[in-house]
Amino acid sequence: MRVVGAILVGGQATRMGGVAKPLLRVAGRTILERQLAVLEPLVEEILLVASADQEELYRGKGGRVVLDHRADAGAGMGPLAGLETALLATDADAVLLVGGDMPALHHGALELVLGARTSAEAAVPRVGGYCEPLHARYARRVLPRVSALLDGGTRALMALLDELDVEYVEEERLAAADPSGLTFSNVNTPEELARLELCLRSPDDGL
Repeated sequence: MRVVGAILVGGQATRMGGVAKPLLRVAGRTILERQLAVLEPLVEEILLVASADQEELYRGKGGRVVLDHRADAGAGMGPLAGLETALLATDADAVLLVGGDMPALHHGALELVLGARTSAEAAVPRVGGYCEPLHARYARRVLPRVSALLDGGTRALMALLDELDVEYVEEERLAAADPSGLTFSNVNTPEELARLELCLRSPDDGL
């Protein structure tokens, strides 16, 4: 199976004062730098899914910048639209989709997602009964259903999962691969940034 990585870098970060979260520094490196270091050995290419006004911000930062396919329609840069953009930008069999505000991606947890049943339309971690759709693998063949949902006004990734043959990667296996449990952590507030700064200054930061 050929898999590309896709990082959603186009969020607005309203609770962080509108900063570009992937470029925030955590434990000496930007979130994006940390993500690229983990993803590059696992996938054949990395896409940075960005809004048009951020194109120059991410050009040359690593990966191939692709612009929100729905921006002209006024749909904005939601996660489902970001997935559609990534799927349109590649001929690979699947996309490994992650949020651009997740500084502690763990190679072991991602390998479990990548190693899930290849016939599944999506492979998604599930922890505490909750899915992690921004740490998941999506088959390229789901693109028509992604587009149909967006055309109908739906922007939630969870609505897509309701329609797919999903292989769930369960909590027990994930905990064995990433005992820290930080791989799903994201940065939405300054307090979360400070907490992850402390966690990732330890030697066991997942890299």
